[in-house]
Parts: sequence; structure tokens; C-alpha cells
Amino acid sequence: MVALLQAPGYPVLLQLAGRRCVVIGAGAVGRRKTSGLLAAGAQVVVVAAQIDQPPLPVAVEVHCRLFRNEDLDGAFLVFAATGCAQTNRAVAEAARQRGLLVNIADDPVGSDFFLPAVLRQGRMSIAVSTDGASPAAARLLRDELAGHLNPAWAFFVELSGALRCRRLTTDASGTYNQQVLHALLEQGVLRCIAAGDVAGTDRLLTGLVGDGCTLASLDLTLPKGLP
Repeated sequence: MVALLQAPGYPVLLQLAGRRCVVIGAGAVGRRKTSGLLAAGAQVVVVAAQIDQPPLPVAVEVHCRLFRNEDLDGAFLVFAATGCAQTNRAVAEAARQRGLLVNIADDPVGSDFFLPAVLRQGRMSIAVSTDGASPAAARLLRDELAGHLNPAWAFFVELSGALRCRRLTTDASGTYNQQVLHALLEQGVLRCIAAGDVAGTDRLLTGLVGDGCTLASLDLTLPKGLP
């Protein structure tokens, strides 16, 4: 039985582009970790005693052998995913001796971090975590949320970012920014985005932000074909 953590995890999004991340194990779990790391732009190293077909992506540095402590030299994150509890513990011990954070596939309580189930649309990410208690349940909840999420939200995130950078105030509280975004939502901007209604979106922007604020002035184009 998996023991639950006494305190909740602290959610963060890590910038992994160019960072060396080491995955020990190339089974189904190790391959999932590898795919996620590659998508984040990490420099991925995989060490495994056996690597079955299909081959790993060419971008991965592969070592087909048993784990060695020096495999962790220069690592930013470590993933112990061998399917062997004893080996995973050895990897975790070697990682902590170097002050590295380690995720242990079969030991959520002994892990330093967890990987949430992530729903991504454009620059928007929604992460669901059970603090390691049940990754399968996290994936089910993510899929449930995906079925109810208005796809226009992804563009709304782009619009909000453009307004923040180029039009709105930058006071520490962000109160004005929040007021404008709330007003856009209350006045139906998601409906306009979903319908591809440029004129309607521009009317909302100009009325709330002023100063000729339009999609064109923000260098944005409404997506086409939203469901």
C-alpha cells in the first residue's frame, strides 16, 4: 500500500531547456519521463541495462549498461525508473549525495518531486497532481478537465500576455490588469474568440482598454476552426 505524504507538494514549472536530466531505466515509465523531458527541451541521458525496441529518439544520449554513480555528474534532475526497487534506491542515494533532486518511480514518499498529469493548449498548462498517491487518478482527472475546457482559453492566455506586456499597467498588485481581464470574460470575449469574431473582440478591447487597442495592434490573429 502506498503511504500518503504528510504535507502537500509545492507546485513549480521548471525551465529545463539545455539542462542535463538523467533517466535510469528505459521501460515504459522511463520512456514517458524521457518524452516529457525532450518536449521541455532538456538534454536527456538514458542509462539502462536493456533497451528494447523501438529505439529511443536520436536526441537522447544512451548508455546501454548498468547504472554508475558518475552517470549523475552534471545532472540537473534525476529519474530512477528501472523497475528494480534496489537499483532505484541506489540511484536516489547517489543523487542525494550530489545534492540532486530525484524522482523514484516506485516510491512516491521517497521522491523529492512528482510529475503531474498535464493538459497543454498553446502556452497554457493545467497540471493535476495527487502528490504521488495515484498518478493514474491524476491522468483521469486531467482527461475529464480536458473534455470541459473551452478551447478559446488558450488564445485568451495569449491575449492576456500581450495586454500585460504592451498595454496595461505593471503595478505590483496587478489589480488593474485583473479588472480588465475579468471584464473581458464577463462581456463574452471567449464567445468572440470561439466564433472567430474579430470585430467583436476588437470592440471589447477598445471599450475596456482604449487607445485604439485591437487584435492587430497587439499583433494577434484569432485562431480558426475552434470547436
